[in-house]
Amino acid sequence: MAVDVVLGAPTAQLHKPPQDVPGLPSDIVARPTSTSASPGSQPADDESFLRPFFWETIRLCELYSVVHVVLLPPSQLATRCACQSEIAGNGRRDPQGRQNPSSRLIHALHKAGCASIKFATTEISVFTCILPSTDGYVSRSDFMRLRLQDFPFPIQHIHDLLQPLQKYSAIAVDAEASLPSLIKHAAGIVQWAEVDNSISILALQERILDLTQELKYRLDAAPWLSPEPIARKRIALVRGRPNLTAGGPVYRAAEALGLDLVIISEEGHWLQPETEENKKHREAFISTDMTEDECVANRFVAAVKSYPLPIDGIFTLSDNFFVAVAKSAQALGLPTSPVLSYETSVDKYRSRLLQDEPGKTARVKSVAELKDLLQKPDQFSPSFPLIVKPTKGWSSECVSKVRKMDDLAVAVEKATARHGSTAVIEPFFDGPEMDVNFVLLNGEILFCEIADEPPCQADASNASVHDTFSPEALTMPSALPAHEQEIVRSTLRDILVNLGFRTGIFHVEARMVNSSYEYRDIGGGVIDLVTKRTLPLGEPTCRLIEINARPPGFRVTVPSKQTYGVDYFAAQMLAAVGDGNRLRMIAQPFQHAVAGSSAGSQYWSRLVYVPVPADGAVRLAEGLSPCEELKRRRPDLAEHIVMAMDHFGEGEKVTMYTDGARNYAANILVQSRKSRREAIEMGNEVLRSYKINIEA
Repeated sequence: MAVDVVLGAPTAQLHKPPQDVPGLPSDIVARPTSTSASPGSQPADDESFLRPFFWETIRLCELYSVVHVVLLPPSQLATRCACQSEIAGNGRRDPQGRQNPSSRLIHALHKAGCASIKFATTEISVFTCILPSTDGYVSRSDFMRLRLQDFPFPIQHIHDLLQPLQKYSAIAVDAEASLPSLIKHAAGIVQWAEVDNSISILALQERILDLTQELKYRLDAAPWLSPEPIARKRIALVRGRPNLTAGGPVYRAAEALGLDLVIISEEGHWLQPETEENKKHREAFISTDMTEDECVANRFVAAVKSYPLPIDGIFTLSDNFFVAVAKSAQALGLPTSPVLSYETSVDKYRSRLLQDEPGKTARVKSVAELKDLLQKPDQFSPSFPLIVKPTKGWSSECVSKVRKMDDLAVAVEKATARHGSTAVIEPFFDGPEMDVNFVLLNGEILFCEIADEPPCQADASNASVHDTFSPEALTMPSALPAHEQEIVRSTLRDILVNLGFRTGIFHVEARMVNSSYEYRDIGGGVIDLVTKRTLPLGEPTCRLIEINARPPGFRVTVPSKQTYGVDYFAAQMLAAVGDGNRLRMIAQPFQHAVAGSSAGSQYWSRLVYVPVPADGAVRLAEGLSPCEELKRRRPDLAEHIVMAMDHFGEGEKVTMYTDGARNYAANILVQSRKSRREAIEMGNEVLRSYKINIEA
C-alpha cells in the first residue's frame, strides 16, 4: 500500500513498496497534483487545489474506499516552491508572501458539508474521505463517529455528511475520478490532527499506512448502507431515563437511526416540559400513571392508542416494567418476545429452575416458612455455601452468601424485606463470574460479548452473610480459554431460545464451574484469570445466575460500545420495531483481534466501579468533578481513560449501601493497546487515585 511521495517537488516521485502489506488491498491510485499549468492558463479541476500536495485512493475493503489528502503548510511551500512561479498564478499569497490554501479546495470541502474545516498555517494537514462502494440508504447517521471512537491517531474533527435514512449514490473510485468529484461524493470526511512539518517523508508514509490499516479494522464487514429503502418509524420508551447522563446514549441513538421517540412516563418527569432542549431528545411525552398494578399494561396500551401518529414499537429499560411492556406490545400487535418468557426471566426462582438440581433450590416467603421447609429434607436439602436473594430484585440488593445454617434465617429475612418479595435459596456456584451480552435475531447469535467480573467481597472463602456481591470491575475481552467461552455462548444461547427469547438484547450473568482458570495474584497487586495449578477433574460447565432481557445498564453499555463498536441501545430499539436488517448491520464488531480474541475488541479495557467511601454530602473542589480533577492531577492516567462518569454533583447526599448493595461514586473505563495486565494495572491505579470529598 505504501506510496513514497516527495512532497514539494514539481512532480511527486512514486515508488512501489518493496512488499505487499498484509490485510490491505493493492489496487491504489496515488497522485500528486500536476504543476504543469502555465501562468494565466485556466487550471483543470485537480490543478485548482493547493500545490504541491499528495492524494491517494485506496480500496479499503469490499464495502469502502478511502481518499487520503495531504497538504503542506504555506510556510513550507514558500521555502520549497519559491522557484515554481506558476504556483503563484493558482494560489494566493497574503501580504507577508505566505501562500494560503486554495480557495477552490476550501470551497469544495465546504460544498461537501465540511463548513468548519481549516488548514494549518505551520503544520501538515491530512484528511480522509470515506466512500461506500455501492448505493444504499443510511442505516445510522453517526456511523463514522461510532466506528472511529477512540481511534489511536488523534482526530481533529469528524464530518458526518449523511442524514438518517438518506439515499447515498456511489461514485466509481478509479484512475478517472478527480479529487473534487471524490470529495463531493464522500459519505464522511475525517480531519486528522495536524502533523509536525519536520516529519520525514518515510515517517509520514508509514503513518498513513498505519492509519489505513486501522480504518480497515473498523470498517471492514461493517455496512453503513442498506440496499433497500428504510421506512421512518416511531418507537415508545416506557419510563424515560432518570437524567441525561443515563438517557443521552438512548436518545442520540434513536435520532441517528431515524426513529421518532415518544416517552411514556410519570407526571413530572424532566422530559415532560415542551422546551426546545427536550424536543431535541424526544418527539413527544405522554404522561401516564406508572403504578405497578394489574392495570399498568392497559394504561400503556391506552397511552400508545392516544397518540395521533402510528407507533411501530414499544420497549423499556426498566426491569420492573418488562412484563407489562410485553403485554402491551402483544395487545397492540407490536414486535415482542412472549410474555411468559419475561415472566420467567424476572422471577429469580423460575429462572433458576431452568438449570435446577432436585432439592437444591427453594422459595420461601418468611423465616417461619423456611423453618417448616427445613423439616422436609425430601423437598429441600441445603448444601453450603448457598445464595439467598429476592425473587424480584436488581443491583445485587439483598443478595447474601450463606456459609452456615445459623445465617440462613438472617439472609431470608433480608431478602423478603426487599419489595415484599419472596426469597430464593439456591446453590452457590464456585468459579469465574461473567457478564454475557447477546444480540440475537431469530435465535441466531449476531454478537456475543463475554466480560470477566473479578471476585467481589462475597466471593471470599470466609465471606459473611453481610458481605456484598456488588461488582468491583469488569475486564474485556474475557481471558477464559476459547473452548470455555464457546461453552458459555452455546449454553446461555440455548437457555434463552428455549425460554422463548429469539430476537433482542440480553444481559446474562453466569459462572464457569470446573473452569481450568482461576483468579490469582500474578504479582504487583494484579489479580487476574490464569491457568489453575491443579486442573479440575470434572468437565467445565456454564451455570446461569440470572437473565436480564435488556441491554446492560448504561454504565456497561457505553463501555461495550467503545470497546467493540456495538451499540446495545440501538440494537434494542431496532429489535423493538422489528427491523431485523438493520439489527444485523449494527451488530458487527470491530475486526481487531487483541490477544487472539475473535470478539473484535479494539483494546483491552477495564471498567472500574468506584464505591462511595462514606455517607454524607458531596463537596466539589474548585468546581471540578472528581473524575475531571483526577485527569488533571494524573495526566499519565488520563491517557488511558476513555470514559469517566461521576454519579453525584455538588451537595448531593450519598450513602455507601442501599439494601446491602454498594453505591458507586463513579464508573471509569480505562484501556490498553499493550496488554490486559496493563489495563488492570491502570484500573487499579485509577481506583487508588480517585478522590471525592464527602462531608459527614
